[in-house]
Amino acid sequence: MSVRFRPATPDDLDALAELEARSYPADEAASRETIAFRLQQAPACFLAAVDDEALVGFVCGTRARGASLTHASMSEHVPDGESLCIHSVVVEASRRRTGLGSRLLRAYLEHARASVPGAVRALLICKQHLTGFYGAAGFELAGPSQVVHGQDPWFEMVQPLT
Repeated sequence: MSVRFRPATPDDLDALAELEARSYPADEAASRETIAFRLQQAPACFLAAVDDEALVGFVCGTRARGASLTHASMSEHVPDGESLCIHSVVVEASRRRTGLGSRLLRAYLEHARASVPGAVRALLICKQHLTGFYGAAGFELAGPSQVVHGQDPWFEMVQPLT
């Protein structure tokens, strides 16, 4: 079966929320309401991975001003913001470690370059053990994040989009 990438739609909301809840600890997963807000306010910042119409992964984000992530930038959407804040990079558990996450992230960044005009950088925070994964996708480690979310420390990574 071949996975394809497409924009997420409002019809995907339940599947997006369920996959998010299965993929992150409860104190880190975005709520259904938060995902709905992101999908409604920043649809160009979503990309879904589907296999036979079943959602098997997604990347979502919003836009913000500034060159670094803050608590505020992680909870709002500024339509003309120069930074694309990536909130979730999610792959169904049975599809992890197959290369799908890397393919999805590359496709998302290509999609962002074409569909998110004015965004000059992509920013994300990740756990320390994932810095290599994101580094392989072209992100550079900016250092420890000032954002506190859940129990573990986060690290900010950045990639130019221009």
